[in-house]
Amino acid sequence: MEDEEYEENEDTENETDSEEDLEDREEKAFDDLRYDYKKAKEAKTIIDNLIIEWDDLYNGKKFGGENKQKSQIVMKEIAKQIEWQKPAIMEPFTSTSNPIRLKTSKNEKRSRIMQKYLNGQFAGEFDREDFMDKLSDVLLREGTVWVRTGWDYSETKKVEVKPNVTMEDLLKEENEPSDIKQNKDGTFRAKYETTEMVRNIPTLEICRNEHIFPDPSARAMDECRFIIFKRFLTISELREADLYDEEKIDKLESKLQSSEREDTALGQVRDADDRDYGQDSTYQPKDASRKKVAILEYWGFYDLDGDGIAEPIVATWAEKEGCNLHIGENPYPSKKIPFERGVYSARPFSLWGNALAYFIGDNQKVKSGIMRGILDNMSNANNGQKFVQRGALDYVNFKRLRNGEKHIVVNKPDSIVDGSYNNLPQSIFTTMEMINQETKDLTGNTGYNSFAQKDNSEDNPSQLTMSQQRIAGTVRNIANVIGKSLKEWLSMAEVFLTNEQIEGMFTEQDAVDYFAFEDSTFVQTTVKVGTEATRSMRIQQLNMLMQQAKTLGERTPPDTIAALTAEMFELFDMYEKAEEIRNYKPEPNPIALKMQEIEMENKVLENQKLKAEIAKINSEVQLNGANTYSTIEYKQAQTAEKYAKAQSHKVSTALAPVDAITKARQINNKQGGQ
Repeated sequence: MEDEEYEENEDTENETDSEEDLEDREEKAFDDLRYDYKKAKEAKTIIDNLIIEWDDLYNGKKFGGENKQKSQIVMKEIAKQIEWQKPAIMEPFTSTSNPIRLKTSKNEKRSRIMQKYLNGQFAGEFDREDFMDKLSDVLLREGTVWVRTGWDYSETKKVEVKPNVTMEDLLKEENEPSDIKQNKDGTFRAKYETTEMVRNIPTLEICRNEHIFPDPSARAMDECRFIIFKRFLTISELREADLYDEEKIDKLESKLQSSEREDTALGQVRDADDRDYGQDSTYQPKDASRKKVAILEYWGFYDLDGDGIAEPIVATWAEKEGCNLHIGENPYPSKKIPFERGVYSARPFSLWGNALAYFIGDNQKVKSGIMRGILDNMSNANNGQKFVQRGALDYVNFKRLRNGEKHIVVNKPDSIVDGSYNNLPQSIFTTMEMINQETKDLTGNTGYNSFAQKDNSEDNPSQLTMSQQRIAGTVRNIANVIGKSLKEWLSMAEVFLTNEQIEGMFTEQDAVDYFAFEDSTFVQTTVKVGTEATRSMRIQQLNMLMQQAKTLGERTPPDTIAALTAEMFELFDMYEKAEEIRNYKPEPNPIALKMQEIEMENKVLENQKLKAEIAKINSEVQLNGANTYSTIEYKQAQTAEKYAKAQSHKVSTALAPVDAITKARQINNKQGGQ
């Protein structure tokens, strides 16, 4: 007994030691993660100041040092250019029900099924209009946009009470009752608690740049070992997440006292600007459940188990209150950091990009200065005044002039002169036009029809103009960000989707094809979108190919023309017709089938006739073998005789010139001897 008690005590001590070791490791981990947050926050100071400067230019804030006695106008050139660009950037993603064109490296059929799923999610429950509006606005205004990929799952509990149920009915129920009591009449009162799924969908979130703190040592996303994201959640949302310990939440709730928020300089400036639009970031409700708290989420890699290898983790803590909430393994299937970033103009070896204001901010300042000078000149002019020469009017007519009457008698002609604005030099308008042209060249906004097809070159109508290429480049940058995020959607869907959802979204065969591969790492998604100009150019190219359909049909596989036709239907936003063309298999003509059968029968008869003739010839050869052999010997002898005669003829022909020369020499010798 003593040995058993000793062993139990030893096991209890080991468990206690292991729990203490785990708490010590977690405490050390949170200290290290806080150090990462401190360094990442310090490294962001300069880029935060640049974003503040770019936002001030967008909002048309004064430059400072203006003279109160003169014009202080600031031209909102950057805001206007951004508003010009946003529709062209958003249109490829929001104007069609199937904006995503997906291609995989192996299975084309599965690719179309995955494309159907992504388009259904992106253009369905997901608010893509609001998402694309925020994404394009932040990208152009601040130069860098961060997108957080996630999965939204929520469920509700239902309670059902059956007061009078027999034992037979209880046994037939699929679910076990959570509580059961027997009634006096022998029946039972059963209580059933069930959970019902409310939401189970992927999400995309535009993050505020002041709330993103990436690895300060990283020069590219592949080198980024962590990203810290600040979120504001209520106490109620923390409890509903079912991820944090209730004691820790209670401790956090007790420390919520001040309503002031600690934020970066960029966050403070943004909150101050938002007050003009009715937002108060310092507001806190009186009840505890709705009070918001700043939570830091750490997504990255850290060695939790002490084996020397950093594992993908997620950790959360409240920085201001000093409460550690949770640390554990990354719950997403890919184990990647669930953030992607896009830039308007990339800076080499940097996670942050330059905004539109970086390029045309000087133009806005110069244009504002010129406009201030024009307004000051006009305000100091004598426009609206009348100059009357002395003695030109008597008292009665002068009074009529002041009262604005139409009929005035003037004693002297040309004695009344109207004042006017001062003439402006032509160089002012030349400079303004030069600034406007440079702005158009940098942004791609060339006027009302800047993205229309007729703005193309007359020599080559299928070639994009520089303005269209600029917009198309921005669209490709956004498509790259969305493509990477949608790839994460696919990896999450294969794990988190329920069978009921799969059956509701796909046909039975499509579901089998979609989940045919257990390993989803082979999936290489490529999101292809285009502006209206690039789409029109592609339609022209396909139209030219279709005009050569007869020639192409003789030199290409049979399905080529159908594939080109289906692609053209997709460009016209007729995706159902495109699928019909791809899946179309023409039924054979019964007359053509009958003709083929007749041709096959004729070929069989011809083959049989040919075989009979060959057999007849072989039999004749066998019966007349000796005669045939004699005939062959005779022909061989004849051939040898003819060959010998031909050889002798060749020799005599070759010696003929020699005999002629010899005879000529003999004749000459005789004549000389005489």
